[in-house]
Amino acid sequence: MNYVFDASFVGALIIPDEKKAEIDSIRASIDEEDDVFTPQLFWYEIASIFQNLIRRKRYSYNSVLQLFPMLTAIRLTIDHETGIEYSQKLLRLCNDYNLSAYDAAYLELADRKNATLCTLDEGLQAAAEKHGVAVLK
Repeated sequence: MNYVFDASFVGALIIPDEKKAEIDSIRASIDEEDDVFTPQLFWYEIASIFQNLIRRKRYSYNSVLQLFPMLTAIRLTIDHETGIEYSQKLLRLCNDYNLSAYDAAYLELADRKNATLCTLDEGLQAAAEKHGVAVLK
């Protein structure tokens, strides 16, 4: 099976005070032979999440650095789709479902890879369901 993980889902997997048993359970149900995709923008989003942890003094800089090796264990395959046609697809999804371009990137990838979308974002979950993309909740 194919999955798409967004930054909110990954954050709940690796940030200690955001960990949730149900998220860990979902992650444990994904087999080694399953593919887990994320768009290239994931790296910008996860860096932003980590920066907010530091800015809000929830974690020190050095503590946040300790989270990066956990990303390797998730086995993410980074999708590098770009270009005008891709941007047009994102804009269409933004317009159809009132999404940000960032959220549209996860939805577009899940649709293109025939993947189940893993997100904690309720708006993105609703858009995925309307679009016919499976969502893990």
